[in-house]
Amino acid sequence: MTYTFTSKCAIKSPEEIRAFIQNGLSNDVVIKSIKEKLPYTVHYINEEEISFSASTRNQGEPEIICFEDFIIIIQRLRQLREFNTSSAKESFKGTKIYKKRSPFFALLLSSGVIQD
Repeated sequence: MTYTFTSKCAIKSPEEIRAFIQNGLSNDVVIKSIKEKLPYTVHYINEEEISFSASTRNQGEPEIICFEDFIIIIQRLRQLREFNTSSAKESFKGTKIYKKRSPFFALLLSSGVIQD
């Protein structure tokens, strides 16, 4: 499955997208993975980071996506016409969230930032 940015988020800055996600999701909300098999719990989203966990990742302990990496990935994904977790691997290289591609995509999809 490939994804594109939704029309409402295609022109937003990474900061506006973070605020859009933060306003759209409450703390401790459960979202589904992109294949709808694994639930992720989004613990919180703030100006600095996104905290999430899944029972099958990191022994169930919370993981962090730093806003600095969030900005980089959003900017890199914008350069692609369509993308998915495989085709976007190169976009994630060099960031601390390379191994967090699936939860990152689940977050973007469930909050309405990207669509299939």
